[in-house]
Amino acid sequence: MSHKVLARKWRPNKFSDLIGQNTSVTVLKNILTSGRLHHAYLLTGTRGVGKTTIARIIAKALNCNAINDGEPCGICNNCQEISSGRFVDVIEIDAASNTGVDNIREVIENAQYIPTNGKYKVYIIDEVHMLSKAAFNAMLKTLEEPPEHIVFILATTDPQKMPITILSRCLQLKLRNLVAPEISAYLTYVLDQEGVSYEIEALDIIAKSADGSMRDALSILDQAIAYSNSQITHTKIESMLGLANDKLILHLIDAIISGNSVELTSLAQNAYQEGNDLDNILLALAHKLFEISIAQFVPHNKQNNQLSNYANNISVNDIQLYFEVANLGIEQLRKTTAKYPVFCMTLLRMLAFNIGTQQEIILDSSNFIPKYDSTEKGLSTQIKDLDDNIEPKQPTNNIPDKEQVITPVVPKVVFDGDWFDFIKQVKHNTSIYPILLSSELVSYDQNSFNIVISHNYQSVVTKSIIFECQTLFAQILNNDKFILNVTFAQELQNTLKGKIQEENKQKQTFAEESIYNDAKLNSIIEQLSATIMPNSINSI
Repeated sequence: MSHKVLARKWRPNKFSDLIGQNTSVTVLKNILTSGRLHHAYLLTGTRGVGKTTIARIIAKALNCNAINDGEPCGICNNCQEISSGRFVDVIEIDAASNTGVDNIREVIENAQYIPTNGKYKVYIIDEVHMLSKAAFNAMLKTLEEPPEHIVFILATTDPQKMPITILSRCLQLKLRNLVAPEISAYLTYVLDQEGVSYEIEALDIIAKSADGSMRDALSILDQAIAYSNSQITHTKIESMLGLANDKLILHLIDAIISGNSVELTSLAQNAYQEGNDLDNILLALAHKLFEISIAQFVPHNKQNNQLSNYANNISVNDIQLYFEVANLGIEQLRKTTAKYPVFCMTLLRMLAFNIGTQQEIILDSSNFIPKYDSTEKGLSTQIKDLDDNIEPKQPTNNIPDKEQVITPVVPKVVFDGDWFDFIKQVKHNTSIYPILLSSELVSYDQNSFNIVISHNYQSVVTKSIIFECQTLFAQILNNDKFILNVTFAQELQNTLKGKIQEENKQKQTFAEESIYNDAKLNSIIEQLSATIMPNSINSI
């Protein structure tokens, strides 16, 4: 099989071939030219940024017969054999499959022998963080005081899992993720050399999808060449990767800011039925919201009239909320196989919650038409009775009077001073209840409550939220004259949230004591020489 995949064919052979790692390259070349060699190097970074590649280039530079200004020649026998993996003095070890102490002891024993063909015997240990604790301990002394002809090059994606005693004995080089323009420019060069037709927009999409990894980008490019029959276009790449096109994302945003729930659900359903990747749609939506937010905070960065229009017509607060909702949806999608309900509900949440919109938003739905504005006239909700034959009410732009506000029907109660019990009456209200969990009742009389709320909620407790809460309290108490006064404080001593947390803590303590004091369970643990995993006990 003569064909080589692009990730192997275009793997850098010299420092000058590397993309985006100028800082680390400068350090290494200065070390090599000055002769101030270190006995152990640690290369860290995410997958596909060049850790193993740089390790091999270091090995070449250490053993090159014609090194020039810290750069291996790439053409001498030693360089050629290292590139092909046939150089006996460069030993590569995959710590993921050689985790035991015996493997490391073999390395230590062989390290005593001088190189066969080269100047240095180089040990490249990939994914070194996966070595066992015993293996790390075994190599510690050798790593600290190795023979003069030995150089260790360790590579890992997770340095946090390595013992500090190992880290302190290595010269650490952190490789950064590549940015999309760097990847796109290199892909352009590769395709020009390969003689493959392409569109720049398509390469930009691949570069973004690679998420900082050049190896991933080249792997995707291999797939793209096969999929497009060497005619790479942005349309084919979007189809291959299951990406949402920009037009769909803009339609979704239009439906959200216009409150058109019918259009929004229709777009979601069509995207699902057409087999689009729902994760990618939410990722693209989150990125577009990010661009709009940047245009709001840095006006001169408004790249086009479209972004400018969205930046001017959506409140800063709502864009932040939509972005958080999108990211929550992305996280939830990754945990389930039933993706469509999560995807659709994520979009509908953006309609359900508005915290800063300056104009009235009306949800276009024949069954459920909430109206929202940022004035003290607050939130109005109209719910159609599905059992009657009345024609659906058509949404209008008239702001309702306070007397016309219709809120969910809740049972009337007489307040007896039990604030926690009273809060539970509004548990159905997802916008108010979480806030009231972190509140205290300071004083009250027949017609008013004076409450204090945690300052953590000060940015979201708008006038409309307070009025919504006041309206709901008035309905519960059957008192049209009711007034709600709100202040904020840094620390609250007696909140329902605190009480719930304390109760949960007590339940957890009881559960742990029950497990640890269970005689039968302790007998089983002793017989099996087992242990109870920390933090694995949950109360029920």
